[in-house]
Amino acid sequence: MIEPITNERGKSGKWFPLIWAGLAAVILGADYFAGPFIHLAILFVIPVALAAACSRPWWGIAFATLMPAAHLLFSFTEPARGPLADSLANAGIRMVVLVTFSVLIARVTRQAREIRVLHGLLPVCGFCKRIRNEEQNWQPIESFISQRSEASFTHTVCPDCAKQHYGEYYDKIIARQNTDAESPPGQSQPG
Repeated sequence: MIEPITNERGKSGKWFPLIWAGLAAVILGADYFAGPFIHLAILFVIPVALAAACSRPWWGIAFATLMPAAHLLFSFTEPARGPLADSLANAGIRMVVLVTFSVLIARVTRQAREIRVLHGLLPVCGFCKRIRNEEQNWQPIESFISQRSEASFTHTVCPDCAKQHYGEYYDKIIARQNTDAESPPGQSQPG
């Protein structure tokens, strides 16, 4: 689920849809008063994109369907706007394009909120694998990355290092695991 944009106190802008509705009303009014020969329908993307990016995705979809529908009503007020079939086709096309645009904006916004990327050259010690931060202090690479991304770490030992550092104990553990895997269920090997 996509979360709405929040301010520094963690509160979401619940009044954002009112801003988008006001902006949509201004654009629709300007489109109406511009007359049948000047089309401002391209500006419909502004409230749709803002609603999809800054509020919940369904706000963007709502504006993407309601604005072309309101524009369709203009066909009934001025006969110079063309045949009704053309107006219906244009409204349908606008709705499909704006809804698709809204969904894509919402998806990209969600992905941008989820991804925090480290970029550039990261100075890592070749021996202890600690990393130098912006204050020129060396810290464990795990804490450096955890502080700057959503990643968290767990530690384990790879088989090569286990064999190198724990030699005979590693061989005994592997042998025990192999015999446990070969024995029938419910029976354990003496160990």
